[in-house]
Amino acid sequence: MSDNKFSRRQALGSVGAIVAGTFAGSKLANGQTTAMPAQTPAPRVAPRDELVNTLEFEEEAKKKLAPATYALIAGGDRAMFDRITLRPRMLSPTLDMDLSQTILGDTHFVPIIVGPVSEQKRFHPDGETATAKGSAAAKAFMILSSHSSVPIDQVAAANKNFWYQVYAADSTAKTQIADGVKAGARAIVITVGVNPGAANAKPTAAAINWSAVDTLKQGLSVPVVVKGITTPADATLALQHGAQAIIVSNYGGVLTAKDAPILDMPKLVDAVAGKAPVLVDGSFRRGTDVIKALAFGAQGVIVARPAMWGLAAYGADGVQAVVEMLQTELGRYMGMCGKSNLKMLDRTLLKVHGPMPAKTSTAPATTNN
Repeated sequence: MSDNKFSRRQALGSVGAIVAGTFAGSKLANGQTTAMPAQTPAPRVAPRDELVNTLEFEEEAKKKLAPATYALIAGGDRAMFDRITLRPRMLSPTLDMDLSQTILGDTHFVPIIVGPVSEQKRFHPDGETATAKGSAAAKAFMILSSHSSVPIDQVAAANKNFWYQVYAADSTAKTQIADGVKAGARAIVITVGVNPGAANAKPTAAAINWSAVDTLKQGLSVPVVVKGITTPADATLALQHGAQAIIVSNYGGVLTAKDAPILDMPKLVDAVAGKAPVLVDGSFRRGTDVIKALAFGAQGVIVARPAMWGLAAYGADGVQAVVEMLQTELGRYMGMCGKSNLKMLDRTLLKVHGPMPAKTSTAPATTNN
């Protein structure tokens, strides 16, 4: 039965109330009634299967969350993606399509990873457990924030393919890393260049403390990934300080107040020169966005806000749907471009409209030791 229709019992009861003069108000001494304020019904979330792209999940999440909470995961910077177009190639055989990628020794079904978001019970009662279940159902890795609202062992039980993220500036990071490794984290992600914010507060930019990275990676038996790289110089320094992979990220503009870093990918990939995998986050919403990053040389893409939209609106099923939608779109556009595997992607697939970012030096910058 639809939520916005009376049952037969309710309808008969309403008729009786109207006859008695008590429906939708209280009776006054003169027999008149006072009108009760009309209640605005909560917006109904659309059936999940009716959504056709990840951007539609944002609107559904908005229906479920308080405005202040929704603002934490709203929006994204799409301008840079719109400047890049693909060069399609039709009538090329792609029946043997393989979207897998090996990163840090693990095979990813598709290199789209659910990114770290703190305190996810703000968005759904099941929090990170639902995110883990949804990403696992989509055969995707996830990155778990050390500021999780769910114990790490519960997340690990729901998705064994997870990385664990800590902040270099967090005084408890060493203990958090030990907990993450004990729980089975496949890699440790150290976020640099930012001070973590309190609940409902944005993080703030900070100088990269490479000494902290050196300390945190000591004795680790799992790979170390440094997140928050925005320049070729810092990419080079990350490798010098033992990073086995980097994540290009400006933390939603907090680190550099720059646009989404997609157009910076070529110079960052060139600076790393194949010595380590390069991953990237920042406003990825469509399969075309993913193929652009991979063609620029990234080995993987991190997706956070869209996964949270799915979580808020539909729980674990929503996370799964968002990831699978991106996976499907990536495969579709790979086929349209005549590419059957990720190794076939290169920069000749892309056309950038307008100037590329100016080249910057790859010489090491001054560090905060």
